[in-house]
Amino acid sequence: MADNDWKQQVAMNESVFATLIESGEDLSDGRHVVHYLYGGDIPALSEALSAQGYVVSPTATSPGVIAENFDVTDQNWSEATMKMMCDLANEHGAEYDGWEASMVRNQQAPEPPSNNAGEMLSKLFGKKS
Repeated sequence: MADNDWKQQVAMNESVFATLIESGEDLSDGRHVVHYLYGGDIPALSEALSAQGYVVSPTATSPGVIAENFDVTDQNWSEATMKMMCDLANEHGAEYDGWEASMVRNQQAPEPPSNNAGEMLSKLFGKKS
């Protein structure tokens, strides 16, 4: 049986939260979250994660499971989710390998296109028409 320590995972999440906050994110925003688990009884683990509301798919390389959902990633989430993920991983002989989440606020909008042909030529060739 694997030995996944949820309290250690919670402690590691602090640096992820700090990075999100430094990037302008608000931890109360919902975001796409992806969890990674490897080894163990993959079918049973997949079923258990699906029962918890996760969209589950196999990993591309090593035998494992990717579990995705949309959630608010704050301290309460960290404690509850890390405990659940580690407990499920331990129960099914898997390794919980962490999570990643999308940034919601730190999306740079593309520059709007110009309708001015002269401005476009100036940008391309350094002179106006």
